[in-house]
Amino acid sequence: MVSPPITVIEAELLEEGDFCFDFPHFCTLLHCAEGEAVQLVHYGVIRPEGSGPQHWRFRSLDLYRARLSRRLSRDLEIDMAGAALAVDLLERLRGFQP
Repeated sequence: MVSPPITVIEAELLEEGDFCFDFPHFCTLLHCAEGEAVQLVHYGVIRPEGSGPQHWRFRSLDLYRARLSRRLSRDLEIDMAGAALAVDLLERLRGFQP
């Protein structure tokens, strides 16, 4: 009898508001090029702490917003500015303000 494959999921519990990802790690988790992450910052989708990419620190909320923005951009075929606006509007509808 063949056993089904085992899927290993690795997770890290984060406190809301904690700054825990540096720029390279954030891009790895987001599965995107650094240039795309810079665009997300430029359009206000994410708001890292720090003076520039080499000093940026990201929160878990930034990862959520970036993933949502990229998904909206892909699924609705809208540009990054439109996706940024959509993320902000969705958060307002849900009653959440970072």
